[in-house]
Amino acid sequence: MEQENRRLRYRDAQTQLPNRDWFELQCDRLIAKYRKGFYVVVAQSANNDYLNIKFGNHNSQTITKTAFKRLRNDIEGPLLCAHIGPGKIAFILGSLNENDLYSTLPKIKHILDEDYNLLGVKSSQSFLFGIAHCPEHGDASSKVVAHAIEALKLANTHDVFSLYNQTNSQSFLEKYEISMLLDEALQQGELTVHYQPKVTASGQCIGLEALARWHSPILGSVSPAVFIPIAEEYRMISRLTDLVVQKVCSQISQWTQQGFNCVPVAINISLIDFSQTDFMSKLVKHLADFTVSPKQIELELTETSLEANQAHSLMLMKTLQSWGFTISVDDFGVGYSNIARLADYPINKLKLDRSLISQVTSSARQQSLVRAIHNMCEELDIKCVSEGVETAEQVRVMAEMGCKEFQGFYFSKPITPEQFFAHVSQKGLKFEHQDTLIKA
Repeated sequence: MEQENRRLRYRDAQTQLPNRDWFELQCDRLIAKYRKGFYVVVAQSANNDYLNIKFGNHNSQTITKTAFKRLRNDIEGPLLCAHIGPGKIAFILGSLNENDLYSTLPKIKHILDEDYNLLGVKSSQSFLFGIAHCPEHGDASSKVVAHAIEALKLANTHDVFSLYNQTNSQSFLEKYEISMLLDEALQQGELTVHYQPKVTASGQCIGLEALARWHSPILGSVSPAVFIPIAEEYRMISRLTDLVVQKVCSQISQWTQQGFNCVPVAINISLIDFSQTDFMSKLVKHLADFTVSPKQIELELTETSLEANQAHSLMLMKTLQSWGFTISVDDFGVGYSNIARLADYPINKLKLDRSLISQVTSSARQQSLVRAIHNMCEELDIKCVSEGVETAEQVRVMAEMGCKEFQGFYFSKPITPEQFFAHVSQKGLKFEHQDTLIKA
């Protein structure tokens, strides 16, 4: 059992390749054992995002696995390498000066760029490389790997080898400092949860969305747009989700005891959460601890979560839905959206992104697009939610199309549990336009 847990901890759930935890562990051992420095290199195809869109993440992982094999089998010398993130392969080059480094990397690039077989089609690639040196760019593996990833972001088709340097490190240092404070905040339970009502066209509350908020004693209020990507990059997102689930279950239990109910409460689930082997067991445990039913919880996933590992996603969604959880797809309409794939998944709700809703009153083409999506959802027995509504006209147009669920500042901004309780105590579950004046 212990050996199996160790295997799961150090293997990527989707590719079964050694993961970032394993790689950093090996790096730390090298740091402790050898005084000589080494380079950490992170490689990724320049076409990674396009491949995910065209072929789906599951199929594009063929390139990751093939690249890994080429590094292991076609490069001279023992090469420590791992799959450390979506499309990212990390490896170590030791005992090299900078001149040797830049003569070695083109040879590795040539091997990685050779044609790949993707669904029977030959696909040529161009790999980019981010590089950091240990101990020059950090004396701990986590920092050196993070620096190499940061350098990778600066690589492009004209400058494929990007070496980390201090002049470009300010944004990294800021993120790293925030990540340290966020880590402490998660340990101390510093983060809170606000709730934004989901309502009918008349403002009757029929559910809530739970949204994490962080007020740091040092930084002040930190926007979710800042700390959530950092939580994902520094592998704290599962801890954040776990904290939100726990707080939501506790809050539902408290509200039930106080005599009112407004469920389901929606919780955002990230791609990383969804791929964790213990995701379901932790979720169910929190519900059991507070005597909360799955019917009281809605799980909001993104399209990326679904595409990342289609077989795993489909199986997990079917299981969750069979237990009574409501399954929603969030931010539909952001970037590339595959409408045809909706029929493949057990989805209860589709949340139309504010980018679609914002133009529905000013663009006839946009209105036609939204109407077509809504009609398709009706055929598939999927409820449409209009997210980010800000005007009465948007509500009217969407309601005329048949949309029955709305969320946005027009009705209410996210508010604290205390504000929600005070509102319900005075006005019941009705949120009219003037209630946006409630101060969060």
